[in-house]
Amino acid sequence: MGQTPVVNRTTTLQIATPDPMVDSRRAWISATAVSVANGIGFGIAYTFGTFFDSMATEFGADKSATALIFGVTLLFFFGFGLVSGPLSDRYGPRPLLIAGGVIMVAGLLVTSRADSLALGIVSYGIGVGIGGGMFIAPMTSSIGPLFDRHRPAAFSLVAVGNGIGVLVLVPLSEWAIATHDWRWAYVMLAAIAGVGIALASFGLISRKGGGAAEQPSVRTLLAAPGFTLMFIVSLLMSIALFIAFAFIQTFAVEDGVSVSTAARLVSLVGLSSIFGRIGLVAMVRRLGAIWVIRTALITQVVAYCLWYLAGGDVGLLVAFVVLFGSAYGGFVAVIPEAVVRLIGLLGLGKSMGLLFFSFAVGGLIGPPLAGRVADASTGHELPILLAVGLVTVAAMLSFRIRTGGLTTT
Repeated sequence: MGQTPVVNRTTTLQIATPDPMVDSRRAWISATAVSVANGIGFGIAYTFGTFFDSMATEFGADKSATALIFGVTLLFFFGFGLVSGPLSDRYGPRPLLIAGGVIMVAGLLVTSRADSLALGIVSYGIGVGIGGGMFIAPMTSSIGPLFDRHRPAAFSLVAVGNGIGVLVLVPLSEWAIATHDWRWAYVMLAAIAGVGIALASFGLISRKGGGAAEQPSVRTLLAAPGFTLMFIVSLLMSIALFIAFAFIQTFAVEDGVSVSTAARLVSLVGLSSIFGRIGLVAMVRRLGAIWVIRTALITQVVAYCLWYLAGGDVGLLVAFVVLFGSAYGGFVAVIPEAVVRLIGLLGLGKSMGLLFFSFAVGGLIGPPLAGRVADASTGHELPILLAVGLVTVAAMLSFRIRTGGLTTT
């Protein structure tokens, strides 16, 4: 009889013992490492608009064909999360970060020597795409178990890194192309990627998730109505998003804006996204992740309408990119927390990988489709109207998303 209370107390103590790593200083160091690595990944992928005209001219390709490089990049960049996410749940994110960094650097170096558009599609589209896809979803999902009370803020830090990567690497690439050429610029990006990812790997906490038997299946994830709707919303939003990323600079130049000013518009998207990531994440505790997602989508509708009206008006273009960057940045920053609320922490790598696949499909469809529409029409009003319509539908569908699906957290 005297032993029973001891066993019970021991069992209770084991269950109640908190994980000392959760919300710790070491967890924040890991979040910073993730922010750096993902910032490099997103920054390099999104610099393609800066290289667009130079590569199209050298290879004698039209908009649709050249945009296919960006589309293939995004397909693998986000789509490979279907593979790397579950692998991260089982083995931890560090091995995937190192392997992805090596592949990304190799892809950039081969692209710098490409002598045809086809080789560029393989080296940049597949090399950089798979390289980033190896670690983007795993690194993002690795943050969830390391935080509880401060989880939205930690996801925000990671998302801010994505924005800083675009903010820094786009103008840096523009400078490199202007002072040297686009091939030299890719060598420069390869060096930055190699050093940055190597440093990030040292600060990362690489924990393994549960075994395969403990992970929710793709069918189980899609059976949660809220998650399925979030997937559709993200798909529609991402098609419009990558239309903008691929053509903001090109369309502005065609409307008479100088090349340097047009490139700064892309950089301003990155700067605005930082404020959007911080500002909208701060609203999560008060409004909830799903309502912040809705707010971001409605703001994007307004932004794309301004893009349609802007033409060569720099003031309206600035207003567009500020709203667009803030809204898209907030959407991306809140997505991981929304997934946790819809699905839970178990198998977060797999669920984030599956959701990132929606961005992959959007990236594959958006730029080539918009390029084909632009080539077939006399202007670029139709591609922008396409973006307006897609985001409008996404915003409407977001009001049907409800939390409380697979698990509770």
